[in-house]
Amino acid sequence: MNYLDCHNHTAEWSDGRQSIEQILERAKEEKVRVGLSDHAGLGDYLNSNDRLLAYADFLSQYPVARGLEMDLGRGFTVSGEARKKFDYMIGSVHGMEVNGVRMGFSPLIKFIKGGLPDYNPGAQIKDWDLFFQAHLDLLNKEYAEQQYSILGHCTMLPALARSKNPEEAFPEWWEEKLVTTLLLYNVAMEISNRWITPYDRLMKKAVDAGLTFSVGSDGHEPLKTCVLDYPKEMIKKFGVKEDRIFDIPRKIEVA
Repeated sequence: MNYLDCHNHTAEWSDGRQSIEQILERAKEEKVRVGLSDHAGLGDYLNSNDRLLAYADFLSQYPVARGLEMDLGRGFTVSGEARKKFDYMIGSVHGMEVNGVRMGFSPLIKFIKGGLPDYNPGAQIKDWDLFFQAHLDLLNKEYAEQQYSILGHCTMLPALARSKNPEEAFPEWWEEKLVTTLLLYNVAMEISNRWITPYDRLMKKAVDAGLTFSVGSDGHEPLKTCVLDYPKEMIKKFGVKEDRIFDIPRKIEVA
């Protein structure tokens, strides 16, 4: 299958460390079609509809799928005019309010990369069931308000620091409600090469429920951009049919 890597970031428009030309070169090397989805939200560069329109116009010059990644909980309402310019919209959680205080996930990212060995999210999250329910409530609120296509890196949450085994860190009741939420709003679950998610038990629940999946390298630098080893592995392992893999009707060729 000629995969569409929906999740990549540029240096021109957000926190990528690569130009759009470098991304296109990587797509050619890896033989995949590529989508650009720079960060949007009140705390990011793409923080208004005017900037989204400028971004869409920029992307229209290149053979790419046009997407964006909205920071759920810090997003804004995308106008109808702007939304029509994009092929898809990823909604991802990069932080949450916990006990009235916003908790960003930057320490988690450092922990996953091998830094902050003493990272302990439990210092802020006293009630994990409450945290997971708040996560679901946030998804339901955001997905009910505007048209999202994909949930990005669904388990990139502080619970990853609780155990090396994600099936111990994440409760099954949360998995089941997460899948139900995505089905309700027709939102695809991203299989992320960067974050190695979803894990087996969650993937099986999603497949059995008939969920759609997108694939994403979450590329921020050339070496890891358009690398889809984990998504391909999971698609093969769980027998995901081609018609359950997110794509766009507009034709995008490999650069």
